[in-house]
Amino acid sequence: MMTRVHSKGARKGQGTTVMALVLPLLLSVLAPASVIAPAAAQDSESGLAPNEIWSDNYANQVFPWGGDDVLQFRDYHDYFSIKQRMQTLADRNSEIISFHEGMPGGVNARGQEADISSYQGWHYNHPSPWVKITADVHDGECNLFVGDCGNYEDRPDVLLVGNHHAREWMSYEVPMLLLETIVHYYGTAGIDNDGDGLIDEDGWDGIDNDGDCLLQNTSDQDSNGDGNPCGPGDLGVDEDFSEQFITDMVNTREIYLIPLLNVDGNRYDREVFCGPEAYDGCISGSPGWRKNLRDNTVTGVTPLPDTDEEVDEGCDGVDLNRNYQFEWGYLIGVTPAPGVCTFGSPDLVQTYPGPPDTVDNDGDGRINEDHVDGVDDDADGVVDEDWIGGNSEPETKFIQDMTEMNDDNGDGASDFKSSLSWHSYSELVLWPWGHCGDGCVTPDDEFLTYHGNLMGQMTDYDPMQSSDLYATQGDFCDWQYGVHQSYCYTIEIGNNFHEQPDDIAHIAVRNLGIPFYMIEMADDPRYRAIVGIENTTVSQWLQEPSEVEVGNGDIPISLCLDESFPYSTDINLTHLMWRLVQPNRQQNDFGPTEWIDVPWKMSAFSEPAEGQDTQCVLLDGSNGTVLYSQIPLPDTSVGKIQYKAMLGTTNGAFPFTYPTLEGGNYYELAIPYRASFGSSVLSLMMFVVIASFVWGGLGLTLRAMFDDEGGVIGLPDDYDLEDS
Repeated sequence: MMTRVHSKGARKGQGTTVMALVLPLLLSVLAPASVIAPAAAQDSESGLAPNEIWSDNYANQVFPWGGDDVLQFRDYHDYFSIKQRMQTLADRNSEIISFHEGMPGGVNARGQEADISSYQGWHYNHPSPWVKITADVHDGECNLFVGDCGNYEDRPDVLLVGNHHAREWMSYEVPMLLLETIVHYYGTAGIDNDGDGLIDEDGWDGIDNDGDCLLQNTSDQDSNGDGNPCGPGDLGVDEDFSEQFITDMVNTREIYLIPLLNVDGNRYDREVFCGPEAYDGCISGSPGWRKNLRDNTVTGVTPLPDTDEEVDEGCDGVDLNRNYQFEWGYLIGVTPAPGVCTFGSPDLVQTYPGPPDTVDNDGDGRINEDHVDGVDDDADGVVDEDWIGGNSEPETKFIQDMTEMNDDNGDGASDFKSSLSWHSYSELVLWPWGHCGDGCVTPDDEFLTYHGNLMGQMTDYDPMQSSDLYATQGDFCDWQYGVHQSYCYTIEIGNNFHEQPDDIAHIAVRNLGIPFYMIEMADDPRYRAIVGIENTTVSQWLQEPSEVEVGNGDIPISLCLDESFPYSTDINLTHLMWRLVQPNRQQNDFGPTEWIDVPWKMSAFSEPAEGQDTQCVLLDGSNGTVLYSQIPLPDTSVGKIQYKAMLGTTNGAFPFTYPTLEGGNYYELAIPYRASFGSSVLSLMMFVVIASFVWGGLGLTLRAMFDDEGGVIGLPDDYDLEDS
């Protein structure tokens, strides 16, 4: 038996030797031929196909919530589908969303009576539908005028508005994608959105952070066809964002989302003026209906009666984005004269700003003597109290009252510190001022420009002050900033009023990061710009797992801050978030998706105690201030600690989160069993006892095995080895 095995092994060894000699020769002959065809192909296509990198759903831009072409952004929503979808999502996600139409009203901030009819369109009588998004949206304080609950004094508010102009259909598709994204991903974590095996590795910044877009064939890298390969909106760019970030924003913000402000005008554009397939050509031969449907022959100054009550396309309607009160109605030659529905060029009819105001708003016997410009024009000690015009339309009154009645802390100021208005088209990011000419800038120009440039980078859109494009008066952003000090931006989406349905999805995806950015910086836009410009927060760091000393007792974690960073000592604003996750035999694939159910705990940061280091070195090499926190974990606990720092400032900006790395926005620290096993004497005695049994038993076994007088263990005593 042993000989046969040996002989077979010898012959096998000889064969191996021969193959070792012949194989290199064969490879040298065959290798060139085998690579000729691939080499030729690689000259033109050196990368991978999209479905070789990502999941089929992502490669084909299939959104995970399913649904028909409208829900998949392959066809347009209309008023009715928008309203129905918002109602459905609010019903299914009642912990974070409430649905509304217009507002119940009452006495507004200006002492005027209003009710639901005050906000209904002139023609179809629809109020604008909207949703409130925040955690515990039906708790907190309730605002009877606005009609919402979920008002929390410590949560910043942000206002996001689509479709001032009826024909700009992408301006409501982007907010609808925002809504779908929030609902689908809220309360989740660790989702591999593109199916490449990584999580949270490519957030919203307009950059292919993980390099997967560049892995594609060159011909596939410009998937949105904008001429910029691997740029914003292309497959593989900003595709794997942090779900935890979305959850944090909903939990710490109040989001007011109005996808379709101009319901009247949009219905008319879709149903009458252009038709539902306007992207293939408007049936009126026009670029589309822009305004609302105010009947100017009745409610304006034109004396002709309008007996049939049909829309007069040559006169009716008001440009809602010229109807806000700040610097309203003064740019004659750019817009029609106030109160005149036709004036000069037919193009100017599109920007008709509405009728002048005829009310003595301050009761001094005069009218229009102090228009809205931030200056006390009549020197009576009150500013902007007797306006010339503006906010005359149901839609702009709705924005006015929602803005001015949204005052959670009762200080008389609007809570909207940031606001956004979606339009189309031109691929632009715009900010105030819009009403003045060359050389005019806001007091916050440096900071508005900072945010605008970042949003331009996210989308590859051109960022500029609005007046650098052309002068406007009475627009949403000039009013929000000029009257209410809200950092306001206008986004001009895409390259057409009515984009082709095949382009809806990728254009909307390209613009998705902007509203999340506006939501994040709503706590204190000015301060966030300051720290961004000075790179204050970039150099700060949270102690990495490899640097943490895990011994007995509480686990210390340090945080290194810039000495000028005005952190708050309030534990609700500045704290270490941590949780212990413990895989078990039934959950051998226990990962981020399951961890979302493990609640976070909070530990305070404090200044160094005696004997602890008081200084640290920032990432830029300068000296910083060190803070310490403790994770109170029993020594018997085993698993992984996930931790992150959340910082707030003394002026209320919150949160600044560390670590800032992609991949989950938290660190993970392995925790071994740390509890004592008893005294050293008892441990030694136990070792001696166990060792005696083990080694003693082994010695007896070996002695029996090698005893020439005894048989082989496990065989009968009378078994004859010679006979075998």
